[in-house]
Amino acid sequence: MWVVFPHSIYTVVTHDWKEAHTINTIDYIITLLNLKREDIAKCDISTVDDTVHYNITLIRKPKTCPVCSSPMIGHGHKLKLINHPALRDHKGIIRYNANRYICKICGKTAFEDNPFSISGFNSSYLLLQNAMKLLGDLNYNLTMISDELNISTTQLSRYLDSYVVIPPRPLPESLGIDEIHSKALSKKNSSYICVLVDNRHGSLYEVLNSRSKTDISLYFSAIPREERLKVKYVTIDMWQPYKDVVKTYLPNAIVAVDPFHVVKHLVHDFEKLRISLMKQCEYGSNAYYLLKKWGWLLVKDDVNLDNPKVFNHRFNQYLNKRDLFNMIMNTFPSIFKAYNLKEEYRYFNRYASYEQAVERFDLVLGKFKASGIYQYEEFSDILITWREEILNSFKRPYGNRKLSNSASENINGKIRSYLSISRGVSNFQRFRKRALLGLSKDIRFTLRAQLHSESMPKPKRGPYNKPLD
Repeated sequence: MWVVFPHSIYTVVTHDWKEAHTINTIDYIITLLNLKREDIAKCDISTVDDTVHYNITLIRKPKTCPVCSSPMIGHGHKLKLINHPALRDHKGIIRYNANRYICKICGKTAFEDNPFSISGFNSSYLLLQNAMKLLGDLNYNLTMISDELNISTTQLSRYLDSYVVIPPRPLPESLGIDEIHSKALSKKNSSYICVLVDNRHGSLYEVLNSRSKTDISLYFSAIPREERLKVKYVTIDMWQPYKDVVKTYLPNAIVAVDPFHVVKHLVHDFEKLRISLMKQCEYGSNAYYLLKKWGWLLVKDDVNLDNPKVFNHRFNQYLNKRDLFNMIMNTFPSIFKAYNLKEEYRYFNRYASYEQAVERFDLVLGKFKASGIYQYEEFSDILITWREEILNSFKRPYGNRKLSNSASENINGKIRSYLSISRGVSNFQRFRKRALLGLSKDIRFTLRAQLHSESMPKPKRGPYNKPLD
């Protein structure tokens, strides 16, 4: 244990735990607790075990009675213990000797204004702010924040319920609609939650506990029509209810299908062809070996096919990836044809302008339909069914970026990571607030004196019959 007395000089270990500075105690406390030198009557810092104690008494100032407005006089002190962030691996407690007053006229007693915490709270403003900042970081679950700040998970939940209020906000000009699978958070008749994203600014706009057509319709119907008419673009995956809702409630919006999902279906169909041909080959044959071990050469991007040749024991010769790629193409003509079609569409998808896409789309579609590859029939149907929405994805209203759900996928990845580390979060309202606090650029927290809880009601416990001995 070491003790530091007022105005003494001592060494403080900084937050990086590597450098030490010799500073004046009062100056340190002024900086750490955001006080003014003229407000401090007495102060010192001490440590006991792993806890840093800030012992503070403020100068008594004139105070008026809140009841009769008469001048009040000093009436002793009361020790208040307030949790406060300290140095790394240490707890912090402000031992605040609060000045107490009494009115000689009416007998009313009162304390001076508390500069360290909200009245009735045992956590300082800085500790509350740190808690809310960590709640806005989805890389932390409640247990991790509790261990970091020494605040119970129940209290952290109350802070989240009370300090984060989601105000009405205008719909984004470019809206992305996507979903995440979560049985714990979704409604009983749904296994997905719906995620609405501001595509232009790459931030989360809203989370709904169902992606059903009815629930999404109810959400948009509650928004004033003049607000809904301002939405210009909506990006979706190929989920028909999304398209139906947008056409009904966002009539001015251009609907675009995420091009990544279109290409994903194409690659999936190509893989079905590869697997089908592999299963037709004799197990252990050279043909089976090529499709089994080296099939990834046909679907992976940025592969250096001209790598140095290495000895291949299967074929007893030196080969590089291009040699193996060519062997697959020469062995399977249908793979050769399907691969060229796949790459032609991917090139078309990546580089065509909207005008070029409109001009060449039917030509590309015709090649898939005339290919005779039955695995591509599903993809051909997608091109026909979603023709308008796929073409819309080639529009580039913001810079040189195609309309896509890339912002939605990025945000969904962060939400999935949060769900993974949370291990069973089931309170949708709290999940929604944390997600919006962490992933929305226009959601903030506000500290206030009143706390409330939005915990879900627990089922009543059934009768308990103690077994007879």
